[in-house]
Amino acid sequence: MLFSHSVKHRNSNVLRISNWPPATWARVYAASLLVAVGVFHFATVRPGHVWGDDFAMYVHHAKNIVEGRPYADTGYIYNPAVPVYGPRMYPPVFPLLLAPLYKIFGLNLVPMKLEQVVFFLLTLAAVYLFWQHDLGSEYAPAMLAILGFSPVFWTAKDMVLSDLPFLFFFYAAAVLVQRAPRQSPGWWRWAVLIGVVLYLAFGTRSAGISLLAGLPLYDVLKHRKITRLTIVALLVCAGLIALQRYSVGSGVGGYVGHGYVGQQIRPTVQTVATNLLAYARVLASFWVAATRGMFSFFVLGTVAMLVAAGLYYRFKQGATQGATIVEAFLVPYLAVILLWPFAAGVRIVFPFIPWMVFLALYGIRCLTANLAPRYSSAAAGGLLLMIAVPYTLVYRAMDFGPIRQDSGLAEFNQLCQAVREDTRADDVLIYFRARALSLYTRRPASTYNYHGTEQELELYAHKIHATHLVTTNAFNDDVGFLTRYVERNSSRFDLVYRNANFTLYRIRPDMQAQATPPPN
Repeated sequence: MLFSHSVKHRNSNVLRISNWPPATWARVYAASLLVAVGVFHFATVRPGHVWGDDFAMYVHHAKNIVEGRPYADTGYIYNPAVPVYGPRMYPPVFPLLLAPLYKIFGLNLVPMKLEQVVFFLLTLAAVYLFWQHDLGSEYAPAMLAILGFSPVFWTAKDMVLSDLPFLFFFYAAAVLVQRAPRQSPGWWRWAVLIGVVLYLAFGTRSAGISLLAGLPLYDVLKHRKITRLTIVALLVCAGLIALQRYSVGSGVGGYVGHGYVGQQIRPTVQTVATNLLAYARVLASFWVAATRGMFSFFVLGTVAMLVAAGLYYRFKQGATQGATIVEAFLVPYLAVILLWPFAAGVRIVFPFIPWMVFLALYGIRCLTANLAPRYSSAAAGGLLLMIAVPYTLVYRAMDFGPIRQDSGLAEFNQLCQAVREDTRADDVLIYFRARALSLYTRRPASTYNYHGTEQELELYAHKIHATHLVTTNAFNDDVGFLTRYVERNSSRFDLVYRNANFTLYRIRPDMQAQATPPPN
């Protein structure tokens, strides 16, 4: 009797689970996918960092926050001839997020990369919440799978950059605006929360200013007026921006006001066209994971058709009664990045990727519903299998070991040790990756304009009172400019340190004097 009752009890539990509605199963699938993505990303975090040293500025800001030093005191000497390299300072939100990790773990980048994974998982959750109703129980989990296992985002998690936190704040703001009550007594609390998240996006990346334009744009499109919720949210955001300016002096931060303004670098029609083409290419590469071949073209053609179908059905059927807040955010964001003086790669278009994936899935959902409703699940599975092919090919070729660049390269660490031992604290160095050198050596450093002349280099070195310079063969971003300069002017330098990849030279004091510009 007891055994029979136990079997019946288990069977009743199984029956209850099997009778769960599709929406419940969709949430179970989504949660399982988030766990799987999290395990995959956490387990494959790689030590080291690529040569691009934006990360060093963020970490140095975090270091200053922890140590109570002036926020902008990073040792990086801004070179106005090379504004593309980086501004004098970055906005403070991402460094604030890194500060607790720096306090506990110091310059260990691995915990900071684990934080990147957390923000990516939060982004996936926000994206799912925003579009789960439109995609339904069959297609919403597919969106998480496509985004979560993308090699593009897998690579991004190993970069200590503001891209993934910004992406989360972008979609968190969209979810809040989508769900905020406009008439209930508690509307103002939502407005305050939206204002805070808008600031977090803006305080993470300067291009987040587009969200401040997108919110009233959404109101005009959706409500034909700017609502009180939007007004309060923008006022809260403006107040936090003013507080940021007072606290760290970064104003809008980033490149705006600290890079291109005042440098007479203005966007042109050619700039916009170049950026548009570059971003179209990197968005296409998301689907095929940079693979080449006939199958890749087939994937791109299929996806393009599905995205077009998604756009068609959304506006024809009025599924969302007009543009959503995501589209309202993306329109001014697109204007900002197209007017940017240079194409910044795939990471700058991250906010478009979830929207693009949604449109493709929405397109295939509507097509199957109209043409072959019995095969809806099979169509979703077919799309996933098609995309899995290039994903798998790329992962098979991936190096899952340490990133042997920057702090992951023994020779770079040896160079930094030599700089700390063989230079004074007030010595100024010239090196292509100046921000990383400043972070790891605690010495002021500046980059150089390799598109200029040797005389310009000499005058700039004199202007910043440079005492040393570093040449390298570990990368060739400057096309050997600095190495050739030293070789042609070897009498002007004393060798201080050399290893297989780096050479440290002292600039002779008498040569510094010779670089004095002639009187006007």
